[in-house]
Amino acid sequence: MRKTALIAAAVVTAWAGGTASAQNVTDIAWGGSNPGGVMYYMVGVAGTEIGNELPDVNITQVTTGGSTENAKRLIKGELDMGIVYGSHVYMALQQTGPFEGGDKGSMLRGVAMAYEGPTYFVTLGGSGIEKLEGLEGKKVALGPPGSGTVFNCSNILTALGLLDSIEPQMLTFADAGRALGNGQIDAFCQSSSPAAAVTELAETREVLVLPYDEAQLAKVAETYPFYHTGTMPETTYKGVPAIDMPFTTVYWVAHERVPPEVVQKIVDIAYAKQEALAKGHKAWAQMKPDIANFQTLGAPLHPGAEAYYKSMGLWPN
Repeated sequence: MRKTALIAAAVVTAWAGGTASAQNVTDIAWGGSNPGGVMYYMVGVAGTEIGNELPDVNITQVTTGGSTENAKRLIKGELDMGIVYGSHVYMALQQTGPFEGGDKGSMLRGVAMAYEGPTYFVTLGGSGIEKLEGLEGKKVALGPPGSGTVFNCSNILTALGLLDSIEPQMLTFADAGRALGNGQIDAFCQSSSPAAAVTELAETREVLVLPYDEAQLAKVAETYPFYHTGTMPETTYKGVPAIDMPFTTVYWVAHERVPPEVVQKIVDIAYAKQEALAKGHKAWAQMKPDIANFQTLGAPLHPGAEAYYKSMGLWPN
């Protein structure tokens, strides 16, 4: 039998779909991302904290490429929960973008807003790259294949007319940080913060996050309405000032098959231990219902999450 609690740094890649198991233990396969990504650490922390409180729920952290893969594997029934961009929930229901030609995401159910994630490009001080236009002709890591980071970074570059002018590289977050530090690439993109790959690099090197000007931010929002402008605070990375950049909302999503009583118990523990989750990873501090905004994507909340929010007086009238 698998251990109930997870170690945040453990890499679990085996498929673990399904919800019923022996001795009344419910198995939950929860997709995050690969090591170095925000979603990876969020799921690891949550699996540990929630698993410690619920011995009848066996949470398995599933290492994935990130949001795009999480949504696709939820649709296929290979995951029970996942961290997914709101844009991907919308596109999965519309069967557009990376979900064109696939099954409709009608089984996706909201649990909570996980966090708002900015998309930004990182290089090293002294690289000679000071603006986004400076990425032209450069080797730029866009994230691991199948990830929401590749999706967001490609969208931003497309909106700004830069995608065809770079040499795209597909690397995991950790590998991208090492490759930049070793001079093997010129920049890499991230789609959430704080990201371990950037934090670790900033401890030993001068890190530069490329700024967006107002016209670029307006162009991104005009091209892709599911992005909005937000500010990444100066406390995010060592030596990096506050910067306005495109943000997208990221949700904690469940498959409709997960029993309502199980989701309600998990959500109850998550909010009760939100401070502990946030100590494990800052992104959990942003968790909130965000009910109306999620429903505008075209999907309902999971009945278990709905029951919890109603019990707490958080359901909109």
